Amino acid sequence: MLLKKRFNTLIFTLLAVMSFIASFPVYAQSTAVKCESKFPDMVGDVCWRTMFPLRLGGNILMNFGGMPDNVSTSNPDDFNPNSVFCTCPDSTNGLDRIGSYLSFWEPARVVEVVTKPNCFPFLFGMDMGEKANVYGAYGSTGQGGKSHDKAFYNVHYYTFPLLEIMDLISGAEWCTDWMGDIDLMYFTEVDPLWNDDELTVFIHPEAIAFGNPVAQALCAVDCLATSAGFPLNSLFWCAGCWGGLYPFTGNTGTVGSNVRTTSLLAGRLLARLARMPVPPAVEWDTSSATAKCGGVVQPFTKKSQYKMSTLFPIPETEGTCSHTFGSSTFTWGEHRNIPATGEYQIYMVWRKRNCCLRLL
Repeated sequence: MLLKKRFNTLIFTLLAVMSFIASFPVYAQSTAVKCESKFPDMVGDVCWRTMFPLRLGGNILMNFGGMPDNVSTSNPDDFNPNSVFCTCPDSTNGLDRIGSYLSFWEPARVVEVVTKPNCFPFLFGMDMGEKANVYGAYGSTGQGGKSHDKAFYNVHYYTFPLLEIMDLISGAEWCTDWMGDIDLMYFTEVDPLWNDDELTVFIHPEAIAFGNPVAQALCAVDCLATSAGFPLNSLFWCAGCWGGLYPFTGNTGTVGSNVRTTSLLAGRLLARLARMPVPPAVEWDTSSATAKCGGVVQPFTKKSQYKMSTLFPIPETEGTCSHTFGSSTFTWGEHRNIPATGEYQIYMVWRKRNCCLRLL
């Protein structure tokens, strides 16, 4: 009887120890991938100089900080109006209203690129957990090692019309964003196409034409143009020094630089949201001559109308404090890679707007 009692005690002790050991890795994993709140300071973490230069009627009113503009012969489709007056139809009665051309860069969107699916640092660290994970997967950061020959990240797209949120601009119906509040518009965890390169080709078959060495070699030209100023819109399949925009998925062989990889995937998402047939495209052209009365849908994203600035892990607030679409990460971003943060980035997306400011 005593032997049986000791045997039962031994079994109970072994089960307790095994249970503790089995629970330890789960505990370590849950603490290592904790989703933390990284919502930015809307004053201190945002480089407001990126809004400039500000033009009214073709004349520069202010260019605080000497910010560069995309007035360049390398982008002949860039529209910078030099006339004073413009007209747009009134939505209420259909009559034309008179206004004046206004040109500036608007803080419009936020894109965050994460390795942990269903983790939303920009939404104050909201974590949907593994049970909500449909198609998202844990990604490789591609930081060294022969096994890391590919990187994968999930990307979240937010509307963030900061000028309207902070009541800095109002009543300008043709010069304000069509979204007036912070909102999560799209996240790749629920998109089956973001994981599958072959399936994406059926939706965007043009990817086949640009998946060859010749087309990719031309991206070096786009890299040089971007480093000198702004990207070439004619090379719409390139993301400058970041790599190729196709396919529109989270898989990429661009590894070794976490900042470069996350920038490429943020650019892919912007390009994809300008090409999506279902649902309708949400990234519009806001800077062409046809966009004076609001954004217009274009088949390919207009790269030269975008600037980006880092919000996390190190806000981009000094110097020119923003970078163009595809610009080399050695000039602005490699020192912003902090592995201890979980190796994800949050970017503010600035969009050039040429619009008709209503006067009458």
